[in-house]
Order: sequence, then structure tokens, then C-alpha cells
Amino acid sequence: MTRRIAVLFTIVFCAAALMPQAAQENSPNRNVGVEAPDLNRDLARMQVLLSQMQKNAAFVSRGDTPLKHEFELEMEMWQILLNDMEKRVNAAEPR
Repeated sequence: MTRRIAVLFTIVFCAAALMPQAAQENSPNRNVGVEAPDLNRDLARMQVLLSQMQKNAAFVSRGDTPLKHEFELEMEMWQILLNDMEKRVNAAEPR
């Protein structure tokens, strides 16, 4: 149960970190050059959290259980999201 709470906390933390970015994307006066370092830092922190989740999933239980499967699905979802965000940052950065 505590692992589930930790996962939920991680999700809430990451969502809160992304909310200001989403608001700025809709702003007509956004400056990508200023935002990119902040977003890159957030992406790096989120990658670290995902790595920690992957390491912790190994300790959930042996074999296939619903909880372990849920962790695997959540980690896959976060990996997809982070890959997409990374592509967007790379596309928006000046060359």
C-alpha cells in the first residue's frame, strides 16, 4: 500500500511540475529559449524518478501480481510521455 502511495505521489508531483509548462505553451508571448533549460532540467528529474520507479518495481513482489503489473504499465506510460516531451523540447530549441 505504501508503494502505491509513493507512485501516486510521484504522479502528482510530475503533473504539478508540468502544469506551468502547459500554461506557458498556450501563452502567445512564450520564449522557448528561456523555457528550454528549465524543461530540460524537469525532464532529467523525471527520468531519475522513472528510474527509481523501475528499480523499486523489482522489489514489489516475485512473479506476476496485479500490483506489479500496474507498476509496469505506469512506468511504460511515463516513459512514453517523457520521450514525447523530449522530442518536443528538441524540436523547439534553436539549432
